[in-house]
Amino acid sequence: MVARQFTVDEANQLLEPLRELLTTLQTLQRQARLKYEEMRDIREVGYRKDGNLIMLSDYQLAKQEFDQVVADANGVLADINQMGCRVTDVEMGLVDFPSEREGEPIYLCWKMDEPSVLYYHGVDEGFSGRKRLESSSD
Repeated sequence: MVARQFTVDEANQLLEPLRELLTTLQTLQRQARLKYEEMRDIREVGYRKDGNLIMLSDYQLAKQEFDQVVADANGVLADINQMGCRVTDVEMGLVDFPSEREGEPIYLCWKMDEPSVLYYHGVDEGFSGRKRLESSSD
């Protein structure tokens, strides 16, 4: 299956729904981190002589909540992937759109605090290799 190729205009049309999805994903990531820390703290309370956690039921509840948050985050990522783009950094809100430039594959690169897609990089480069797109308005 060939990956969808985006023009800058096509990528820009997806930015509003992507901002919403990324905001949700960032919230879920924070929730997952907090639940993970809660699970760690519960484990640190200690174990009984039989090897079970002292706070086993609390741990099981936190684990269940953690698993649900992770499942929800994976669902949001799947929704984004279905659009044809990929999240490369949740915290930064960084998204790549497969594209082409002068016959070579590239990624259009967008950060959620940017007003539009303004950068690109090669497929073997990352965020640090971003180059500004030329436009007639510059």
